[in-house]
Amino acid sequence: MNDPKLIDTAPKVENAPLLLYCPEQGGWHTGFCFGGVWFASIDNSISLEPSHWTYVPEDPPESEA
Repeated sequence: MNDPKLIDTAPKVENAPLLLYCPEQGGWHTGFCFGGVWFASIDNSISLEPSHWTYVPEDPPESEA
C-alpha cells in the first residue's frame, strides 16, 4: 500500500474510489467524493469523515494451479 496522505491532498474526482482512513468511523473504508462530500462505496447514504487517503490497491494476480 502507498503511504497514506492527508485528506486535503486527495484527488476530488467524483465517483473515483479511494481508500480512506476515518478514525472516528472505525478505520479504513473505500469511498468516493461527490459534491465535496466523502461517501462510503458500500452504501452511498453513509458520509465519511476521513483524515487520510491512499489509492485502492490492485487485486492480487491469480495464482496458477
